Amino acid sequence: MPNSFYYAANSYLDEWLREDSKFHRILAFAKRFETSAGAGTKCLVEVSKYYSVARTLRDIGEDCRLKAAYDALQKTEPPEDGDVVTKVESFARVLGGIYGVVPLSAASKFLWMRFRNPVVIFDSVVSGWLNRNCGYKYDGYSTYHKIWSGKYREFENQIRLACDELKSIKKFTLADQESDETITEWTSSRWFAERVFDHFMLNDSIESQQAGN
Repeated sequence: MPNSFYYAANSYLDEWLREDSKFHRILAFAKRFETSAGAGTKCLVEVSKYYSVARTLRDIGEDCRLKAAYDALQKTEPPEDGDVVTKVESFARVLGGIYGVVPLSAASKFLWMRFRNPVVIFDSVVSGWLNRNCGYKYDGYSTYHKIWSGKYREFENQIRLACDELKSIKKFTLADQESDETITEWTSSRWFAERVFDHFMLNDSIESQQAGN
């Protein structure tokens, strides 16, 4: 199969450097008292546009678009492995109360940019992959998280091996100017490996679509 975890690791490293690292640097929980409301709100708008979830958050006439979403994010405590599903679903309901529709995908992506692991991003393309390959029935985040996590554990060793190789090819990536220590810190982390798995499913879905499958 042309798609591989090595390709997914490479593609996510570039996305991390190009987009997600910028988003996380501004929205990170550790920076919640350092980042101004204006900067945080602007960043949340950029996340919503980049990840194509802005349309699920209707314009309610805020002075600053998504200011209420950023305020809600500021009040959200870090999730643990045991309550991450509840935290994502709860935050989605809070956003739904503000913007009219319960936006699971937006909620999970905003929370990931805030906390990274243990949040698993809810994505429509990945949902399709899990439906085709794992029997996911589009029946909410709890089942999505369970099936996603089980499939990740199945592939985790292969994903980790692919991540370990990134340092040796950094000159072919956007990480060319980063130190080996920094790259190792990223690529050995749980959050990075889990996003590589997302990229594997995204890339595989694109390849399947192009092949007409």
